Amino acid sequence: MKDPVNLLPSRPHAVADEAASAADVVVQLCAFYIGAAEYVLDIMRVEEILPLQRVTPIPHAPAFVEGVLHLRGVILPVVDLRCRLLGAPGPETPKTRLLVCKLGARRVAVKVDRVAEVLRVRKGDIKPAPALVVAGHSPFVVGVCGPPDRLRLLLDLKALLRVELERESLKAPESIRKGD
Repeated sequence: MKDPVNLLPSRPHAVADEAASAADVVVQLCAFYIGAAEYVLDIMRVEEILPLQRVTPIPHAPAFVEGVLHLRGVILPVVDLRCRLLGAPGPETPKTRLLVCKLGARRVAVKVDRVAEVLRVRKGDIKPAPALVVAGHSPFVVGVCGPPDRLRLLLDLKALLRVELERESLKAPESIRKGD
């Protein structure tokens, strides 16, 4: 008598199939420029894209924090990504935009030189950032995607602003930290 045929894949193949299908998942990325370099963020972080708005400066804030913005009843910090990434603010042009982004329970407006497009990229086409980049001064660059002549750096916005977000919650008055 013949052994019955097993129609279920063995465990190692099932894991490989799951990994292959995860690599085929398409993600959407918001592409934007800071100077001549093109960066991308997970579109799920971006709530909206706004033209430049009036920003109220905050004394003694870090250089890359331009100030705050009043947006439909909510006060948002405004971070100049050019200043944060390159160390110096750039010129504002008619193409300068604010990306309103979610960082957990917080929201922040991120100023970029211009928005390029929304990309649809297979997850498997996003390569991890080289270890030298992550170990160096750029732990917020988590991946690279695009053709060789137009590589885009995938940013982890939460990592880029982690120190400042932690500092902000430590400086908050006790009543705000407790949620009173």
